[in-house]
Amino acid sequence: MDRREDEITLAGIRISARIGTTPEERSSPQECTADLTITGSFADAAEADALDRSVDYTRVLALVLETAAAREYNLVETLAYRIVRAVLQSFPVRQARIRLRKRPAVMSGVVDFVEVKVEESSS
Repeated sequence: MDRREDEITLAGIRISARIGTTPEERSSPQECTADLTITGSFADAAEADALDRSVDYTRVLALVLETAAAREYNLVETLAYRIVRAVLQSFPVRQARIRLRKRPAVMSGVVDFVEVKVEESSS
């Protein structure tokens, strides 16, 4: 089995999500930013120059945006975990890692953003 570890990163994904610990925060979508890295073996795809042997970035992006829009979230952590798990369940990758950032409503002016990092591997 090929244990090669290649990475594909979608950097600076702009996500609109109803997220926050108060109903007021969740009343309208807020912008979050994410960097999503997926790990696997992409050598076959690279050698064949064939998208059907790789992971289609547009489908990954669509899944991220759909997951964010699917419901309201109280915690940035919850959204990050849901995105990582959705990617692992939907694509043939070994690992998914996300850095998800949100400007905090309560600490505005004191903290630029809150960042959560989540990493999980497929079983």
